[in-house]
Amino acid sequence: MLKNIELVPVTIEDYQFGFDIKKTTLGEYIEKTWGDWNEEEQLNFYKKEFVIDNCFIVKNNNINIGWLKIIETDEIVDINQLFILPEYQNKGIGGKILNDIMENGINNNKRINLQVLKCNKKAQKLYEKLGFMIDDETETHYLYKYDKNVKRYRSMGLLNGNNLSEERLLHLSKLTERWHSELKK
Repeated sequence: MLKNIELVPVTIEDYQFGFDIKKTTLGEYIEKTWGDWNEEEQLNFYKKEFVIDNCFIVKNNNINIGWLKIIETDEIVDINQLFILPEYQNKGIGGKILNDIMENGINNNKRINLQVLKCNKKAQKLYEKLGFMIDDETETHYLYKYDKNVKRYRSMGLLNGNNLSEERLLHLSKLTERWHSELKK
């Protein structure tokens, strides 16, 4: 079990690690979505998108094992990037990081968003298990939002996988939130 997980702010020295982990974790999905990996093109794109603000290295026992970028406003937490090296995946690390972000966001009444390439079924499965639901989509991505009620709907048998329509789920969520706010009055 990996117990010594920490998030350390990114510095300019982490530039190469950021590119390498993106290539390692997203490369196959980028190729499925846009075609063959072009190293020069990807490096140029990465140079344009690289910033150290809001980025963290995920470390275990002082070893770089992941990358996290979150953008937070007064109303929204956007999980922009979460990459975990393959040898550390399926060990609960990504889920723990996401659960911590979700708990903090919920405690501060913020909406929690993320996006995932449509071909990345593994990540989609994790996000849906944690209570995210598809809110919208682009040609290449599903746009997810966290709904604290999704887990409850699944346990009640109202939601099997994605069998319940998004429209009905949003309606149930709004009803539940309205009911809770009425109880507080």
